[in-house]
Amino acid sequence: MHLTSRWSITRVGVLAFLSVHVLVVVFPFVWMAYSTLKTNKEFMRSVWSLPATPSLDAFVQAWSTGALGTYSLNSLIVMLGSTALAVVVATAGGYALAIYRPRWLAGIEIGLMIAMAIPAYVALVPLVVMLRAMNLLDTHLGVVLPTAAFNVPVTLFIMRAFFVTLPRDIIEAARIDGCSEFTIFWRIAMPIARPAMFTAAIVNMIWVWNDFLFPLVFINSPAKKTLPVGLADFVGEHITNYPVMLAAIFLAAIAPLILFVFFERQITTALTGGAVKE
Repeated sequence: MHLTSRWSITRVGVLAFLSVHVLVVVFPFVWMAYSTLKTNKEFMRSVWSLPATPSLDAFVQAWSTGALGTYSLNSLIVMLGSTALAVVVATAGGYALAIYRPRWLAGIEIGLMIAMAIPAYVALVPLVVMLRAMNLLDTHLGVVLPTAAFNVPVTLFIMRAFFVTLPRDIIEAARIDGCSEFTIFWRIAMPIARPAMFTAAIVNMIWVWNDFLFPLVFINSPAKKTLPVGLADFVGEHITNYPVMLAAIFLAAIAPLILFVFFERQITTALTGGAVKE
């Protein structure tokens, strides 16, 4: 009886803690959603109150005057380009590390973990020098390449965790049938790995869509700005229309939120797959 009571108290405590945590996480998004339905005067009068007369004018103004369509298209180009490049490179690398298991595998993994630990800020100056030398500054390609390079290590770990589970009998049977190593990778391993590649792509797309640093540093032309950088235009030098700014942020957050809600299980499995003991 005593143990049952203690267990019940523990469950209630954990449930209360998680409920408070969910409230703290969800409330800012709810507040942002209903604040977009106010006028700027109403917002300045009371930040927390509900809108007296809900209106979608903030969304119309944000879309029509803020060039959100152009910014979204630029973000889409950078996101698709860097994601495709990172997933292709990481798939080939993950397959090689999982199947061939080189002697220096431990050293490679340590190197990848060091690469993941290096802050992007440290590489900004060298990257600017390199991109200027290649005439890639102020271009989408100049953002795609370094973004993909920084995403390759974690994506490679995701793909390697998948290929480790690939039955070796399939590969050995293909070798006996006379298939080349490239044919085995392209026609056998790649089709099987499509779910893992899709999951890795989702993880990359969410990160790249929200990336602010690289587009801010490498792009100068207003017409080439990505969405996170373009959102800064909604902050005025002296006066800011907060409902319009929040509406723009809300629209920008919709895409990654939808991806995360629908593919949360795949994302969690991908990020924790490397923790499974081989």
